[in-house]
Amino acid sequence: MDQQAIIVSPPPAGSAPLVTRAHAELGRQQGATALCTVPLHDGEHIIGGLTLERTLEQPFDPATVQFCEAVAALVGPILETKRRDDRWLYQKAGAALQSQLGKLVGPRHLGVKLITALLVGMIAFLAMATGEYRVSAHSALEGVVQRLVVAPLDSYILEAYARAGDIVREADVLARLDERDLKLERLKWAGQKEQYLRQYREALTRYEHAQGKILEAQIGQADAQIHLLDEQIARCQVLAPFNGLVVSGDLSQSLGAPVSRGDVLFTVAPLDHYRVILKVDERDISQITVDQQGKLALTGEPGQALPFSVDKITPLATAEEGRNYFRVEARLLETPPLLRPGMAGIGKIDIGERKLLWIWTHELIDWLRLWVWSWWP
Repeated sequence: MDQQAIIVSPPPAGSAPLVTRAHAELGRQQGATALCTVPLHDGEHIIGGLTLERTLEQPFDPATVQFCEAVAALVGPILETKRRDDRWLYQKAGAALQSQLGKLVGPRHLGVKLITALLVGMIAFLAMATGEYRVSAHSALEGVVQRLVVAPLDSYILEAYARAGDIVREADVLARLDERDLKLERLKWAGQKEQYLRQYREALTRYEHAQGKILEAQIGQADAQIHLLDEQIARCQVLAPFNGLVVSGDLSQSLGAPVSRGDVLFTVAPLDHYRVILKVDERDISQITVDQQGKLALTGEPGQALPFSVDKITPLATAEEGRNYFRVEARLLETPPLLRPGMAGIGKIDIGERKLLWIWTHELIDWLRLWVWSWWP
């Protein structure tokens, strides 16, 4: 193995000079035998030697030596593989570690050394350098106030003038309900009032004061009914409560459909007052406090980041998509005209300065801690 050569003892005539003292001593101990030792290779490394013996009357000729060399070339990798596979696990780990350390501190393997140096330098930099830590969360815009426009009475949908997505102004007509039954009812009460008035005048001419008082009360009742019907007829025009955006409601496909009093017809939100709803993962909720600042990037306008401030943290978790979220409300510090209720995006809340290594690894470390704790007896 030291000479990295095939050794034949006694050496044939004309062979290269090699150290054969140990072979000669072994031959004498075995009783005057001829010896041949062939190195066993595993790739570039010599892992052992294969020693064969014969009688001196049948020495190792060049053909036999060449055949033994071919056999050793086949047997060497097989024996080394079996040796490695039969070791204990800790021996395999130690050998692998020794091999890698040999690449780092030994000659050659410049690429491994450079990559290791870069990794060590990067880890050292991340362990010392700091950066701004921000918690990311899926976000959506909502109006600070959302007004429900409901059906004022039992009726039928006659006309629809607005639907979801339309911008309306205060007192704009959103829809109109069928008022024909109410108008007929008003005509009925108007005729009843005229009848009471005629009877009232006749009672006055006959000086029937008691009957006049009764008819006077009935006239007042008719006036109240007529006034009530006028109010109901006016309410058949469904009006926008303020300037805003129709968030939901489309009656254009429901003309003639009956509605009951209190049924929601439209939802209207203002265009100048918004709040940001952030779904913060339960793993990060401990980092969030009121009055923290952040920025919101909307899907429709990813190049513009809108600043906001955290106003409220809801102390209840909601399960969604297999994870638990906390609802965090924030107010926008700027309200550009492109905003609309329901727009979604990504919000990032500024927490403070943290080590870069911690920022990139704290989620994994927390998961490992929880996993170890769950299995710890």
